[in-house]
Amino acid sequence: MASGGSEDYVDSHFHIWDLDKFKYPWPTSAEGPIFRKVTADEYVNNLQKTPVRYGIFVQCLNGHPDESKWVMEQAKSRPEIKGVVGGVDLTDPNIREILADLRQNPLFKGVRHILDTEESTWITRDDVHKGLAVLEELGLTYDLLLRPHLLCYIPSLVAKFPRLKMVVDHIAKPYIKDKKIDQWKLDMAEIAKQSDQVYCKISSMVTEADWEAWKPDDFVPYVQHIISCFGVDRVMFGSDWPVCTLAKASFSDVFELFTKLISTFSTQDKTKMLRENAKVFYSLDI
Repeated sequence: MASGGSEDYVDSHFHIWDLDKFKYPWPTSAEGPIFRKVTADEYVNNLQKTPVRYGIFVQCLNGHPDESKWVMEQAKSRPEIKGVVGGVDLTDPNIREILADLRQNPLFKGVRHILDTEESTWITRDDVHKGLAVLEELGLTYDLLLRPHLLCYIPSLVAKFPRLKMVVDHIAKPYIKDKKIDQWKLDMAEIAKQSDQVYCKISSMVTEADWEAWKPDDFVPYVQHIISCFGVDRVMFGSDWPVCTLAKASFSDVFELFTKLISTFSTQDKTKMLRENAKVFYSLDI
């Protein structure tokens, strides 16, 4: 195993932003604690308190390749950043050229699009699918940022792009605070069985729970279901830092929560979920 051993864990999902450099639709002043400049140095300082040594930056801006270039430039002095998932407009007629430019840097791993500002059927559109076909052809990944009402569209998407590596972010943001789980369980199980190319990030759970009073037991049925559906080879840890801090959870808190929720698994399986699966999915150089 390359580098320092089995405890060089990977955070599959973090963010940084500079409110002076880019115009972000979110966070806003309503998200006071994180409505500020969030730096790579601050992120890396948080890693040092845990066995996590590497992270994957995930886009905050749709259709904005410059954000990816900005992060990849910072990674020159911050080798802890091992991958970048960028905001590229899948419907751009020049997408092939845009991706070719970004791929000159091996840290560029794939694409995500924030769907909250789109129509619910956005993911079914032909022009979107043309972009996904290019990702599939180039061997890039696609992060699916979903909410429960969008899950019904994903099985057919997976069937159409069987070679495209996709990952469901944040276990699709189920309604943990309201304890609504039944339909989500059915939908996630249906997605998981479609293809072994589809993974799931166990991340961002605290921000879907009661921000002031969440406890580890709140997440047990959700994590158990995800692992039972996807298996230990297709799930990965993600911090969703600094968004997690809205729910009074530090980076260390969400790492400890994850390890507590997988405490009954073997050391080998824990290493898969905390390192190897992210390494395989994103083709990380670690």
